[in-house]
Formats: sequence, structure tokens, C-alpha cells
Amino acid sequence: MYKHMRILITLGAVLVLLLGNLLGGNVNKASALSFDFTYTSGDTVESGYVNVDTANFEALLTNTGTEIDSYLVTLTKSPSTPSEWTWELCAGGVCNDMMTEAVAYLEPGWNEEEYLNVDLTVSGQGTFTLTAQSYGNPGLKVSKSINFLVYAYEQGPVTDRWGMMVLISLLLISGLYLIRRRLAPARKRSK
Repeated sequence: MYKHMRILITLGAVLVLLLGNLLGGNVNKASALSFDFTYTSGDTVESGYVNVDTANFEALLTNTGTEIDSYLVTLTKSPSTPSEWTWELCAGGVCNDMMTEAVAYLEPGWNEEEYLNVDLTVSGQGTFTLTAQSYGNPGLKVSKSINFLVYAYEQGPVTDRWGMMVLISLLLISGLYLIRRRLAPARKRSK
């Protein structure tokens, strides 16, 4: 229910902003509003093993303007990115597999984390770009991008830890057994 309410609020805010600009008839009034945001990320390069790892990225979207605003968050892949890779984009409180667009609604000073999770199913490298664009002032389209680079490697032979522990245990037990047998005749002679 929260997801639906957030989407309705976001759409309502966009509609109010658009109608206010159209009905007001004063372009200078719309341009006087302060619509701005920052879109940042700490780690933009990830690597991992195929069929084992998922590359996880976080981006922080912050409304630094003085007005309520909505933002279109768009994901694009570089053409060289493997088509077999799957992703999950979380923005505006909504997470969906293979989603390329989401809308985030932010009050002034609010921020929200967007997440991009890429499942590595084949080796190779690829670039994903997340772009945030302000809806606040249709005449002023503020757009900022973050590029994420992913490297995927084929994994070497996988060792089964439990199997390895059993093997070591068997070797240890058989070694102790042989030592005991070898020492057994010496004990009998000394009596």
C-alpha cells in the first residue's frame, strides 16, 4: 500500500507543478523557483565471479533546492555490456528486476538511496549509467549521471569445504590408526 501511495503522491506533485506552470502563464515565475539536486556515489567500480557474485552499487539522490521535486531515475547499459546480465533497480521505494525507469519524490533537504544490483551470469565487463532528472521545472531539465563499471571473471575450481574437511579428517584418522598399529607391537614386547 505504501508503494502505491508514494507513486500517487509523486504523480500528483508532478501534475501540480506542470499545471501551475501552464496556468500561471508566467515563465519567469517558474524559473525563479529553486530546483536543484545532487546525485553521488562512493564506489563506481565492482568486480566479481560469474554465477557467484552480484555487483552492488548505491547512489544518493538529494533535493538541494527549496521546492518539492520529483526525479526520473533512468538506467542505461553500454552496448558492450553482456546481455545475459540481469539487474535490479531500486528507486523511489520500488525495486523491480530489469526495470529501466523509476520516479523518486523528495521534499527539500530529503535524500534517498538508489540501488543497482547486477547479477553476473557470464564473464566480461559492462557499464551501467544511472541518470536522475528533475521534473520540477519543465523548462529547466537538470540531469546528472553516474557511471558504474562491472568486471566479471570465470571462477576457478570450486572446493567443497565440507568435503575437504571430511577428507582431511579421514587422512588424520588413518594416520593415527597406522601410528597406533606400528606402536602396538613395541608395547607388547616391553611387558
